[in-house]
Amino acid sequence: MKKLLLIIPMCLMLFVGGCTEAQDQTQKELAGLLSDIQEYETKVAEYEKQLATLEKKEQILFNKTVEFTVEERELIESGVSRMETSLEERKNLIEVERGVIDDAQETAKRLESLPTATSDDAEGAIAKLKTALSKRFELHYEVMDLYSELTEKQSALYELLIEENVKRVELEGATVAVNKQRAKLEDAILVFNQSTMEVNSALKETQQVEFK
Repeated sequence: MKKLLLIIPMCLMLFVGGCTEAQDQTQKELAGLLSDIQEYETKVAEYEKQLATLEKKEQILFNKTVEFTVEERELIESGVSRMETSLEERKNLIEVERGVIDDAQETAKRLESLPTATSDDAEGAIAKLKTALSKRFELHYEVMDLYSELTEKQSALYELLIEENVKRVELEGATVAVNKQRAKLEDAILVFNQSTMEVNSALKETQQVEFK
């Protein structure tokens, strides 16, 4: 089994700085909204660190477990049990992360209730930001779904490792399924990371336009 892939969330770069009393109310509220979204991004980054730690240890354990012979069945069962425990932890983390994305998406809806900007450029920049954020949330959910599917395929592979009469072709097939799913996940992450750059670009544009 190839090295497990880490889902890499790219933190939003908040280009809207601290606002003064003289600044437009729209810009103030936008800054607060983006600050809240950044807090969710920070949480996601922390969960990803935990996932990376679990994945690294799980991969090492997998490599050791598959080297045991049939005569070392107890060691195989022990290794698989520990891998399944780690896998369950990762599944739980993914669900927690999904909840954070839900909250971030709900926060982003506040863009709809921002005071109307008096500048056409400002309104256009905010509209572009709405679109970019919406796309990014959709892609993040897609990454989460693909990751969940990957854990299911890994679970199936782990179960085969402790089957007494498992055939080599079955193990090879399960391994291929895991690697194919990982490839899909890699492609999705590349697209997701690109969408983050698009969000950052939209954020920068909101900083450069006049709101009043």
